[in-house]
Amino acid sequence: MNPTKWRFQYRMMLITSLLLLVTLLLAGLLIAQSQANQTRESLEQQAMLSATHLAVNPLVISALVSDEPNAELSEIAARLREDNDLLYIVIMDMDGIRLTHPTAEQVGERFVGDDVHAVLANGDRYTSEEVGTLGPSMRAFHPVMNEENQIGAISVGISTQRIEDSIFQSQQIVFIATGVSMLIGAAGACLLALRLKRTLHNLEPEAIAQRLKEREAMLESVQEGVIATDNEGTIIVMNEAAIHALEKDHVGKPLNDVWPKFPISEPLWHDRKVLDDLQVFQDTQMITNRIPVKVGNDTVGALVTFRNRNELDQALERLSGVEHYAQALRFQTHEFMNKLHVIGAMVHTKSFEELQEYVDYLSDQYNAGINEIATYVKDITLAGYVANQIDRLEKADVNVTLSGNGGWLILTEPRHIDRWITIIGNALNNAYEAMIGQEQKRMTLSFASRNDQLVFEVQDNGKGFDTSQLPDLLKSGVSTNGAHRGFGLTIMTRAVEQAGGTYAFTSSKGEGTTLTITMPAEVKEDHR
Repeated sequence: MNPTKWRFQYRMMLITSLLLLVTLLLAGLLIAQSQANQTRESLEQQAMLSATHLAVNPLVISALVSDEPNAELSEIAARLREDNDLLYIVIMDMDGIRLTHPTAEQVGERFVGDDVHAVLANGDRYTSEEVGTLGPSMRAFHPVMNEENQIGAISVGISTQRIEDSIFQSQQIVFIATGVSMLIGAAGACLLALRLKRTLHNLEPEAIAQRLKEREAMLESVQEGVIATDNEGTIIVMNEAAIHALEKDHVGKPLNDVWPKFPISEPLWHDRKVLDDLQVFQDTQMITNRIPVKVGNDTVGALVTFRNRNELDQALERLSGVEHYAQALRFQTHEFMNKLHVIGAMVHTKSFEELQEYVDYLSDQYNAGINEIATYVKDITLAGYVANQIDRLEKADVNVTLSGNGGWLILTEPRHIDRWITIIGNALNNAYEAMIGQEQKRMTLSFASRNDQLVFEVQDNGKGFDTSQLPDLLKSGVSTNGAHRGFGLTIMTRAVEQAGGTYAFTSSKGEGTTLTITMPAEVKEDHR
């Protein structure tokens, strides 16, 4: 298997185990070496201590002064050798002749080894390693003094095999501890890998990197500004739209320093999300959303999205215009289908005279409606839209009356027509909804032109409202007709404001409502 294709879990286990193995081996070797040195030094001290103890023994001094071996001296040396597990204890005179030795035949013979000269010649205390009659050993040498004169020396030997055995025994616990530590480390590496796997939601690093790139692409693709903060309110992520709106990259700064008085506390400290909230950044109105980011039951940060209110208003205005177009087309399609069925039936029965009369009737009816509206609205597109709306209202048992003076001329650009369609469509819808439940529904539409201003007025006999409620009714989603309504009124008033126009409501409960809209006359010069 190619190691580069191993799962992250196994790679982590392998790398962690290898690191632990190398670390523990190095530590074990260093500790074992230190333990060997300490054991060797301890045995050297033991041998030297035994030699020192004998060097001041009166019996040893007396025997060296008389220069004659005796049985009692040999017994003392033998007992001390056995009690301390020593290889030998040799007491010698200044000529290196042994007075004691574990082997009786060696008593009276010269001490073997070149390492004895320093103690006899100079009276030095030292240890060395040498091969003697009993094999290789570590030797401790100590002079024997009679007052100020050296009269002999003592050599205490510990076999090299005993030293190696002692070192092995002292290192054995180190080797066992190292092995157990390796096993524990391997188990810990497995647990760590499993923990990381769960923390990463069973994703490989490559998959995490891919998802991160996808998330970044998603953040950059949305038109809304997106800001993520930690649980202290410090910005940790901003997309390009947010950087553009807030003028520069503010990652690492507290959000309240960048956007003063921004209410970030709701998602962070009150665990509450706030949607479609109006906030102001440097005189620019922003529609914001604030959502807490949670891991388990803990809030770890907040996500803030925002967009310029003017951009949203323009989008809503365009969508509203499309909706009204669609409504008009659906109504026209329904009407045309009914008329086509009638015409088809007449053709099938060969009732050509009745067909001619029916077609003439439809033509006269259409021309009468268009001609009446054209008296007030010269723009054919807008006139056709108003005609369809009036036809729809009349089919819903609304008595519509037209009035006005001056007449509206042809508008300059399609966007101006779209704006008026948005305004008129929402105004008529609101007026109609206000009359729902009335036995008789009456609506008056007025089109006027004065002083380069276009004036549109809608009057209904609906239920009306208290004008003190107007500020609340102009908020998105607030309506006297129930929850999740009232967006049309908001869209209409914003469209008027964006075009530099004005609007005015006159209403009282039970007496209907009059809406007057005044807008700049954006008409073609050659039609003034």
